[in-house]
Amino acid sequence: MRMRRIPGPLAHACFLLWAAVLLAVPAFASELVFVQPGELPIALTAPHGGRENVPGCELRTPVGSRFVTSTDFNTDVLAESIAAEVKRLTGKPPYLVIARFHRRYIDANRRHDEAYASAGCKAVYDAYHAAARRFVDEVREKHPHAALFDLHGQSAYRDSILRGTGHGATVRNLLARAGAPAVTGPDSVFGQYAAMGYRIAPSNDTPPTARVETRGYTGGHTVRIYGSGEADGIDAMQIEFGRDLREHRVLAKTAADTAKAIVVFYERYLRSDALAR
Repeated sequence: MRMRRIPGPLAHACFLLWAAVLLAVPAFASELVFVQPGELPIALTAPHGGRENVPGCELRTPVGSRFVTSTDFNTDVLAESIAAEVKRLTGKPPYLVIARFHRRYIDANRRHDEAYASAGCKAVYDAYHAAARRFVDEVREKHPHAALFDLHGQSAYRDSILRGTGHGATVRNLLARAGAPAVTGPDSVFGQYAAMGYRIAPSNDTPPTARVETRGYTGGHTVRIYGSGEADGIDAMQIEFGRDLREHRVLAKTAADTAKAIVVFYERYLRSDALAR
């Protein structure tokens, strides 16, 4: 199944809208959202690693399920390191969006009505998602297949990496055109993790559409709205790195191994000639 391309005029309109949004926000908003355009059909997002205060934004108050205000320690550094290593391996950069703002002010992996507590937070939240939306639209315009990896941290399974695809819903196109091996096979990202010796959950011997993804980590707002379960999305996976894999002493290895896994997946499933080889 080929991804539906956005017609040229519509893509141009999307670009102008994105640019207008960024021009309309306060200057500090752009400093609180790190944005790197890419050349590959790969986007990386990291919504919870930021440490910065947000001027004029009140602290979040409890709303929704699993209310959390702590950072996903080192996921911002991890995202940048993965992106740099992907570029080193391929010669081209992936798209990258990183929240520099602290989660106690804004949770970018929530709907706007649950993400922040006051109007002073809206511009920064909107800037983050304007960048993510623009990049998703751009890769859909330029490439027949693309993937977004939303990077998170968790401490419930400190030595493990958890997969979140909404039990296959956010990788619907990928499963339709390439089948289960694209998510659990040897050339999938999680297949590569397993081959490298990482503990992963769920295990790759279960179907991607089985309801076995770890409760509470099945994929949040980002992969739902930008994933291929939506008509204007791309295949999207949430990757949850255990705390032990984000410690400073192993962070470079975790990043290098993740970049290698993503590149293997890219070569097998995202390149325009991938399935013909």
